[in-house]
Amino acid sequence: MRTRRDSPDAALWRLAVEGFNRIIVDDTCKLAANYGIDPSISRLARIRIWKEIADVYEIFLVGYCGRALPSNSLSALELKADESLEMSILDILGDKILKSQIDAPLDILQRLVTTLDRCASRTCSLPIETVELMPSHCSRFSLTCLHKLFSLSSFSNEDGDWNMTRSEVSKTSTMILVSRCEYILKKFLSDEIDLGARLHQFNGNSDPTLYAGECPLPPARVEEIIFVLQELAHLVIHLDTASVLPLHPHLMGGILEENRGRRSHLLVLFPSFCELVISRIVFLSCEPLLVYAEKLELEGWCKYYLYSSLKNWDCRSLA
Repeated sequence: MRTRRDSPDAALWRLAVEGFNRIIVDDTCKLAANYGIDPSISRLARIRIWKEIADVYEIFLVGYCGRALPSNSLSALELKADESLEMSILDILGDKILKSQIDAPLDILQRLVTTLDRCASRTCSLPIETVELMPSHCSRFSLTCLHKLFSLSSFSNEDGDWNMTRSEVSKTSTMILVSRCEYILKKFLSDEIDLGARLHQFNGNSDPTLYAGECPLPPARVEEIIFVLQELAHLVIHLDTASVLPLHPHLMGGILEENRGRRSHLLVLFPSFCELVISRIVFLSCEPLLVYAEKLELEGWCKYYLYSSLKNWDCRSLA
């Protein structure tokens, strides 16, 4: 699988990925059938196996997948097939392994989720100038990893396969996801302000925030933040998962008592939503923020927070 980077047109890495996928799926199905226990192998041996599996995912996904390749090395058809193969290994990790009852230690589960987050961070962590040069398949890979984090964090009353592994993975992925979304929201705004500052240099205005949004951000970054806002609006988490979020104990206690905890991730991120009010992008208007407030049933307090932000940024000039 390491030959993915040096010999992208060779068949070896493709055969290795396909074989790895088959072995992992077969093992996961056996574990699920035995409630996460493999009686034929000792616990220490299983831990070593899971560590090696985590190493493979970390090295391959972070180091080799979703990366830009020499433009003339592969045809468009081959690139599409390779992208599909990369997505298949993501699907097995995010939809099969991390959602099944398995015997992986907690630290291994955390490593696997962190690996997805590292891949999901590529678009938002790159400078604007670099993002503009990033091939479309790279941004799609990053966005798919971000989608896996949302999927691992979510809970539905129809989830009949909720188990101990799902519970631990959900807690880990939700904490990581909230941090990643907060970074994406803040980075989007700071990049808009930076672009506004460049425009300010030509116009001589003392406040670069007045030009936030005048210079369009790269499509990949706009697509990313639209995706984040839409997914956050629909995300529902388990009450046990909500208990690990960084909220004040009194606030968390009240939310859980009134059965509102399944949307508490929105409350953690609400200050970041309010900061986005200064954006001139049409879809980042006040209305989505009030929708979040209504979902939390904290409309009065959230409206006060929102209108305070509007006043601080003098958003009347942005109308």
